[in-house]
Amino acid sequence: MHRITVMNSKGGCGKTTIATNLAAYYAKQGNATCLTDHDPQGSSLHWLNRRNEASPIIHGINAHHKTITSLDCEKLQPPVDTQISIVDSPAGVGLDTSTLKSLLKNTDTLLLPVLPSPIDIHACAHFIETLLIQGGAKEIGLKFSDIGVVANRVKSNTVSYRKLQKFLDRLGIPFVASLDDAQNYVFANENGLGIHELNKSRNVRDHEQWSVLLDWIDSKNTEKLK
Repeated sequence: MHRITVMNSKGGCGKTTIATNLAAYYAKQGNATCLTDHDPQGSSLHWLNRRNEASPIIHGINAHHKTITSLDCEKLQPPVDTQISIVDSPAGVGLDTSTLKSLLKNTDTLLLPVLPSPIDIHACAHFIETLLIQGGAKEIGLKFSDIGVVANRVKSNTVSYRKLQKFLDRLGIPFVASLDDAQNYVFANENGLGIHELNKSRNVRDHEQWSVLLDWIDSKNTEKLK
């Protein structure tokens, strides 16, 4: 099982959008997929409930707890036949060391979405420090190469995006992909779909951007299986 966690301590950075689109993609590829939602608002599960019965099945887990202990994580494990496990982590996770460590312990690949704004760049830098120090990512066995930053809701020809690129280049953590600020995500979310379940002719650019992210994730899975 490949365990993917989408995480950032700051809310509104698009964790749920990335988590649900990952789940839809892997389910469409025929993988037994599980989506665990830690968001108190239950955004991922609300998306899951909007899916058509004809859509590929995704197993959902409600994990809306204020704190997640190691025992809780054991109870919230995906079904034994799960091939792809995706976790939509709670906002503010960096404020609770126990929750952070428990989630990281059950992670093979960690995705950090960040928006191209000064506030979000600062928050991302602080959270990465929290991951390494309080979360003990290295001690748990999560290497820098297992952590990927995703620039989300991007408008590429802007000063803010160029500043984000410059910041990410200095991190030493893989800058995996950039995803546009596109209306296709709004339409897909409202209909319980993923980008890859929409008509490709209407979102070729989105597919191209996601292919970069998915290739990187799949390379992590290949490394895990060696």
